[in-house]
Amino acid sequence: MGDDAPLSQVSPPALPPPAPPHAGVTGSGFRSHPRSSPLPGVAMPGHGLPAWSLTGLLLALCGPPTSPFEVTLEGTSSEVGYGGTVLLNCSSSCPEATVGGLETSLSKEWVGRGPGWLSVRLRNITESLSNIFCYFSCFGERKIVTFRVLAYDLPQPDLAISNPNASCNEPVAINCSSAPSWPPGLKLRLRSSRQPLQPWAEGPVHLELMAREEDDGAEFICEAQLSVGNETRQKTSATATLRVTCQPRMDDGSCPPSQNWTEGQDETLRCSARGNPPPRLECTKDGKPFPAGVPRPVTRTHAGTYCCQATNRLDHDPDVVLPVLLGAVALVALLTGVVVYRIYYRKKKIRLYRLQQLQRRLEMQPPRSGQEDNPPQ
Repeated sequence: MGDDAPLSQVSPPALPPPAPPHAGVTGSGFRSHPRSSPLPGVAMPGHGLPAWSLTGLLLALCGPPTSPFEVTLEGTSSEVGYGGTVLLNCSSSCPEATVGGLETSLSKEWVGRGPGWLSVRLRNITESLSNIFCYFSCFGERKIVTFRVLAYDLPQPDLAISNPNASCNEPVAINCSSAPSWPPGLKLRLRSSRQPLQPWAEGPVHLELMAREEDDGAEFICEAQLSVGNETRQKTSATATLRVTCQPRMDDGSCPPSQNWTEGQDETLRCSARGNPPPRLECTKDGKPFPAGVPRPVTRTHAGTYCCQATNRLDHDPDVVLPVLLGAVALVALLTGVVVYRIYYRKKKIRLYRLQQLQRRLEMQPPRSGQEDNPPQ
């Protein structure tokens, strides 16, 4: 078709001589005659129409045919390690198969190609970010697709706890580190479930703390971040958990050193212990169990001294002695003392009064004869 001459330069082909009158087809009163074409050199369909004439007419009037098509570029991976390899396959859906091409700055090896497809292997990828272009043409229209490859080395971050099973008040160190990355610029961050979030930092990250009971169960994660081109990639370490154990503890806040109860009221022996594992608390009075934290009506027999002890698998806390005073009993004792004193004072006053009255009566009596110089003894 590309060597065909324009239609204006084509001479009309020789037509056969007209048929004799008796050769016409009759039957309806009409005689068939060859029809002439309005275009020179082109006969209407009927007798000996050249095959190329209709195609040339369509090309002259409409131009070459067009059809929508797609170009697809796929790879085994869009992210590879430093110096890695990627296999790319590019194809076109154009019905008129053509040979395409692929452009890249990376080292490539042709695996195969043909009409409408090609396959290339990219080797030793060291550029952190690379764009690969594949193109195909269809009826004069070219389409280009892009495949992006990230080549980097982001090591797995490492998290280490110096003493993962610590006791209270023991120092603990947590370290977040990683091997070098490619490209350079690796940043690390230590994340804790009990600590404020720290900013990203270059190089290892350290955290030191003094183990407390509330630190038990704290979780830590080491995070790594690397910028590759305009992309950001992250990796995290496995989660590590800190365990803290503490001996049982009781103080004046958890077990008040003295408690006052009121007779006839519901009262509770106030005492608790802290520790990890949670300690077991046992309280006794006169050698008999008396649970703490249980309300019960108070009688005079509850006055006295209570002994409480807390234990867990680590150790036990020294006994805590809790004296309990009953307000009603103390008041009765005070009132009894006042009554006794009043009775004693009244008796003493009466006794003095009687002695005074007797003395006055004796003084008022006239002296007897022979007794003036010798008063009664």
